[in-house]
Amino acid sequence: MADNLETESGSKNKPKAKTAAEPAAKARRRRLALYIVLGLLALAVLILALTRPSGEKVVGEISQPLIDKAGSNYSQQYYNYLAFSIARGKNVRSAESDTHIGFAGRTFAVNAGAAAVAANVLCWLPALINGTRITISLTVTAVCAGVFLSVFLALGKISRRKLLSRICSGYIFFFRGTPLLMQLFFIYYGLPQISPALAINNKFLAAFVTFTLNSAAYCAEIIRAAIQSIDKGQFEASRALGMSYGQTMRLVVIPQSIRRLIPPVANEFIMVLKDASLVSIIALTDLTFQTRNISSSSASALVYVPAMIIYLIITAIFTYIFNRMEKRFSIYT
Repeated sequence: MADNLETESGSKNKPKAKTAAEPAAKARRRRLALYIVLGLLALAVLILALTRPSGEKVVGEISQPLIDKAGSNYSQQYYNYLAFSIARGKNVRSAESDTHIGFAGRTFAVNAGAAAVAANVLCWLPALINGTRITISLTVTAVCAGVFLSVFLALGKISRRKLLSRICSGYIFFFRGTPLLMQLFFIYYGLPQISPALAINNKFLAAFVTFTLNSAAYCAEIIRAAIQSIDKGQFEASRALGMSYGQTMRLVVIPQSIRRLIPPVANEFIMVLKDASLVSIIALTDLTFQTRNISSSSASALVYVPAMIIYLIITAIFTYIFNRMEKRFSIYT
């Protein structure tokens, strides 16, 4: 009888096992909370947008003596950020400026202190965003094209045909062994001197070609290592089934290799994203070029702070994407 009581009391004290529906219910609650927060933010932005002063009113707050003094050297900027707007009048020669923000039905002068720094960032932001689009476009297109080209380079390097293997090995050795900046200089400035027909006048295209060729060399080694990491028994079994070399690679080896490629290719992508700042040397208007241009025109190095933050945000977003892909497909998890 005592044993039965102990068994019953012990079973009551045991924690209940979580049902399969509990994680799904928590996920639904998190999504609902996220939707509520986003809805409230959207409502707040809508209210601020409806009460924002007109552009004419904000621009009209700029000091008239500054405009008269600047004359032909006067420059004016106006940016509409939906919830608020900002207007700046500037004497280009003396760098004297007057900045006003329209927010919640009122206008505020922001010419000193932390408010002036925030106003500067808001005025720099459109140019930085335009540069960010160039940086992301160059990185994504160059890495995708480089990965495609690297497949053929990797297969060529491990090919039994010695001439093909040596050509691919020489290509990989050259582009991995020389600085990317020198490759960019040679393709943009050097090729036209060899022959005018080889000139690439489009700066983005020249940068794309350079980064594609460079990324292909690094990705080729990644793919080669992934292919050779597949057990030789896979090759032997495929040949025993009557598959050709091409069928073995296409149907057996490469599909298994793809799962091993995600972490190193993700690392290569992040490296190219940061190396893309080199294209500012040929005056391609990427994020780094826009940052340097703003720094020289405003005589302020503070613009490098939001530029670095943008780089960190881009890196964090792509790192998150690749981490999700790795968890879903990689063999290392």
